[in-house]
Amino acid sequence: MRRSVTLFLAAVLASCLRGEFTPLRADAAKPTYDDDVLPVFKLHCVGCHGNDKQKGGLNVATFAAVMEGGSSGAVVAPGDSGKSRLYSLTAHKEEPKMPPGSAAKVPDAQLALLSLWIDQGARENGGSKAIAVKPKADIGLPSVVKGRPPGPPPMPLAGKLSLDPVVHARRPGAALALAASPWAPLVAAGGAHQVLLFHADTGQLLGVLPFPHGQVNVVKFSRSGKLLLAAGGRGGASGKAVLFDVETGGVVAEVGNEADAVLAADLSADQTQVALGGPGKVVRVYSTADGALLREIKKHTDWVTAVEYSPDGVLLATGDRAGGLFAWEAFTGREFFTLKNPPSAVNDLAWRDDANVLASAGEDGAVRLWEMENGTQSKTWAAHGGGAAAVRFGHDGKLASTGRDKVVKLWDAGGALVKAFDPLPDLGLRVAVTHDDAKVVGGDWGGVIRAWGVADGKAAGAFDVNPLPLAERVRAAEAVLAAADAKAKAAADALRAAEARAKETADAHAAAAATAAKVAADLAAARKAFADHTGQATLTAPQVTAAKGEIDRLAPVAASAAAARNKAASLEVTAPAFTAAAKTIADAAAKAPGNPDLAAAAKAATATAAQQAADLPAALKAAADAEVVLKAAADRHAAVTKAVADYMILAAGDQKAVVALIPAAAPAASAGAPATAARAQAAAAGPPAKAAASAAAAEATAARA
Repeated sequence: MRRSVTLFLAAVLASCLRGEFTPLRADAAKPTYDDDVLPVFKLHCVGCHGNDKQKGGLNVATFAAVMEGGSSGAVVAPGDSGKSRLYSLTAHKEEPKMPPGSAAKVPDAQLALLSLWIDQGARENGGSKAIAVKPKADIGLPSVVKGRPPGPPPMPLAGKLSLDPVVHARRPGAALALAASPWAPLVAAGGAHQVLLFHADTGQLLGVLPFPHGQVNVVKFSRSGKLLLAAGGRGGASGKAVLFDVETGGVVAEVGNEADAVLAADLSADQTQVALGGPGKVVRVYSTADGALLREIKKHTDWVTAVEYSPDGVLLATGDRAGGLFAWEAFTGREFFTLKNPPSAVNDLAWRDDANVLASAGEDGAVRLWEMENGTQSKTWAAHGGGAAAVRFGHDGKLASTGRDKVVKLWDAGGALVKAFDPLPDLGLRVAVTHDDAKVVGGDWGGVIRAWGVADGKAAGAFDVNPLPLAERVRAAEAVLAAADAKAKAAADALRAAEARAKETADAHAAAAATAAKVAADLAAARKAFADHTGQATLTAPQVTAAKGEIDRLAPVAASAAAARNKAASLEVTAPAFTAAAKTIADAAAKAPGNPDLAAAAKAATATAAQQAADLPAALKAAADAEVVLKAAADRHAAVTKAVADYMILAAGDQKAVVALIPAAAPAASAGAPATAARAQAAAAGPPAKAAASAAAAEATAARA
C-alpha cells in the first residue's frame, strides 16, 4: 500500500534539512532550484529520494520530479509556501512536525530560503520564469444573510458539469456523505473520488464533481447554497477539503493537507472559514481566501466525528468519538460551552435555522437538543435502537434522523415522532431534508439513497450513486428511447386501429339503425295508410247509399223528364205539321175570303201551330233540367262508389306492404342491438388506447430528454 505524503516528508525533511545551511550564492534574493535548492537535496536527500531510490514515491534529484510530487500528491504549491507541505511541515505549521522525534527545528535561514523559493514561483533556474500562481479565492461574504438569499436558487448549469462518473464500481459504496441544498431542489452524494449532484424531485444526475483526493466523507452546502464543500481523503495517508461552485462545478478553493482522511467538515456562514476534523483528534480551521491555517482546537480526546458552524456564523460545534461535545466561538476558537454529553460517540450535529438550538445524534441511539442560551440539554429521546447516525433540521423546525435500525424518521420540534418511513435495506448512515421541507432523503451502508414524501410518507424516488459511464448510459438511453419509440408507435398504431374499428362499428351501427328505422318507418307508414284508406272507405260507404237513395228519390223527376222528352219529341213532329197545315188552311182561306168556316179553321189551325211551337222550348227545357238533376245524382253516386272502390284497392295494397315488411322489421330491429353493443365496446376501447398512446408518447419524450 502506498504511503502518505506525511510519512515520506518526515523522511525527506529529517534527512535533507537538518543542520546549518550556507547558501552557495552570495545573492540568494531570487533563489532557484538548480542554484539553491538542489545542492541542499544533493547533500541530504538523494540517498532516499533520488534517481535510484524513491521512498514514498518522491524523487528530489530533478526539478520535474520535485514538482510532480510523491505517491500521495504534490508537495510544492508554487506561489504559496503556506499550502506547500514541503515547507509547512518543516516550519512546524502542521502536524506532524518535521524533523520527527527529538530532532531540532530546521534553522530559520533554511526555512526562509525554502519559503522564498516557493513564494516566488518555484523557478527552475536563472533563465526560467516563475510558475503562474493561482490568485487567492475571494468567496467571503460581507455579512451573513439570514433565510433565503435574493435571486434564483443556484442549480448546476446545463453543459457546465461533467455527467461522466470518475469511478464506476461493481457495487455502490456506503452513503458516507449526503446533503440537500437549503434553497434549491438539489441533493449531493459523496463517493470514491467524486461527488454526484442530483435533482431532488426527479433523481436526475445533474453533474459529477471530481475529488481526486480519495473517498468523500463529508458534503455540505454553504448557507447560501452557492457552494458545495466536499471533504475526505485516504485513511492514514491524507485529507483535503474542496469548495466547488454549484453552478459551474469549478473548484473555488482547497484547504487542508491533513495526515489522515477528513471525517467531519463545515464551511462558516460567511464563507471565510473551513473547519476540519478527523482521526487526529484536532479541529483545524482554515481560511478560504488563501488556505492558511487559522487555528487549532486540541481539546478532543478521540476522533473528531462532527463539525458544524451555526447558521449565524457565531459558533462552531464539534463532537468526537468519545462523546466530547463543545461549542466554540467561531472566530476566536475560545470555548463557549462544554456540553454535558454522555460518553457515547457523537455521530452528527445540526443547527436549527435560528442558531439557538443544536441537535446531536449519538451512538447511544438518542437525539439530543441543546440550548445555546445556557448550554443545557433541553430535550432527549431514544431515536434509533443500536445508534443514531445522523440528524438534520428542516426549515420548519422538524428534525429528520436515521441510524442502525435502518429507519429514517421525522420528529417535531419537541421530539414527538411525526413519521417513520419504510426501512432502508441496510444500516442508516446519513439523512437530509430538501429545501422545501417536502421530502426526507436517507442513505445506508449499502449505498442506497432514497427519498420519501413528508406529506404522505410514501417513497418519492431513489438516487443512483453508482452511475454507469456516460457512454454506457447513452447506449442504454438510446436502447430505452428505441424501445419507447417502438412502444409509442405500437400504441399509436393500436389507437389508430381502435379508432378505425370504432368508425367501422359506428358506421355499421348507423347503417343498422338507419335500416331498422327505415323498415320501421315504412311499416308504420304502410299500417297507417292501410288504416287511413280502410277508414276512408268506411267513411265513404254511407255516401254511396245516400247517393243511391237520392237517385231513387228522383224517380218522379225521371218520369217527368221522360214525359217531357216524349212531349218534346211529339211537338217536334206535330208543331211543324200544324204550322204547315195552318199555312195551307190560311192560304185556302185567303183564296176563299168569303168562307167563314175556312177562315175560322185557318185561325184555329194558326193558333194551334203557334201554341205547339211555343210549348216545344218549354218541353225541351223541362226535359233538359230533369236530365241535369238526374245526371248530377248519377255522377255523385258513381263518384262515391268509385272512391270506395279506390280506397279498398289502396287498402289492399297497404295490407300487402304490411305483410311484406313485417318479416324484415324484426331482423332489422334485432340487428341494432349488436351494432349498439359493438359501438359501445369500440367506444370503451378508445380511451384506454388513447391513454396508452399518450403514456407511450410521454415515455418516449422522457427517454429522449
